[in-house]
Amino acid sequence: MAQERAQEAVLPEPPPGSIADTFREVLPHIEIQAAQTAIDVALTVRREDLPRVMQTAKEDERLGFDFLRSLSGVDHMTELEAVYHLYSYRLGHSVAIKVRCPYNDAHVPTVSHLWQTANWHEREAHELFGIVFDGHPDLRPLLTEEGLGYYILRKSHPLADIEEWQEDYLLAMEQARAQMATGAAPGEAAAAAPMDERAAKVALAQKKAAVIKQVREEARAKGLSAEDERATVQAALKRFEEEQATAAAAPAAPAAAPAKPVDERAAKIALAQKKAALIKKTREEARAKGLSSEEERLAVAEALKALAEQEKGG
Repeated sequence: MAQERAQEAVLPEPPPGSIADTFREVLPHIEIQAAQTAIDVALTVRREDLPRVMQTAKEDERLGFDFLRSLSGVDHMTELEAVYHLYSYRLGHSVAIKVRCPYNDAHVPTVSHLWQTANWHEREAHELFGIVFDGHPDLRPLLTEEGLGYYILRKSHPLADIEEWQEDYLLAMEQARAQMATGAAPGEAAAAAPMDERAAKVALAQKKAAVIKQVREEARAKGLSAEDERATVQAALKRFEEEQATAAAAPAAPAAAPAKPVDERAAKIALAQKKAALIKKTREEARAKGLSSEEERLAVAEALKALAEQEKGG
């Protein structure tokens, strides 16, 4: 759903007679940028205009948006965005309303007084992106602990390195499989390097998470306020990053012998791929034979058992 500003700029204007024209007719003095997405017409409005736009969207007879389907947060690195997907049961049309706010002033007016479902949607967006919906009656988190100190779906959150590692995981698997297939020692280090880099990123992110957990527990034991707790966590993370930078700048230790765990990881990946291929093949054959779900499960279990015995024997 989210797209960067450069990508949104190439989206075409909605065709004549779209819901965008109705909004501009109803709100002639409001600046509205319209774009045609694959699903809805998307209208971007200024933050100060959002209350009037949303109230008009619900109450004007020509718009009649009586249902807030969803509310999403988007991180554009320098700005945050709230996206409201509205639908009119009476008129059968839909629209997406977008509004942006800067990172250092992440405030957007609430619409929870217009649509009750916005209450929890706004709580979730606040919890995951840090957008403060001014006027909301209760912005307590729904999914995470209060006073976490960072926002999970922001691209800058402390565990983002794990997500980056996950995005490239398939590539690492392919490289490991190629390494095993060739069995060539000269290429072994080159193939293992991407996996080692990703493992290092995951380890660093886990260390950050441990720092956050320890500092938060200490802050709460001291009875610090939520704001002081967040400041303490940020200071601890800054110190941690400075220590990591200092350690990285230190002279490298003598190279050790080729690490066996890389080969073990590659073997595990290859075995998992064999299992996945076997499961897929066995299920397709079972369904071609018209077997029941229970028979299909038994066939898959037998095939996996046979593979395990084969690997053990090999």
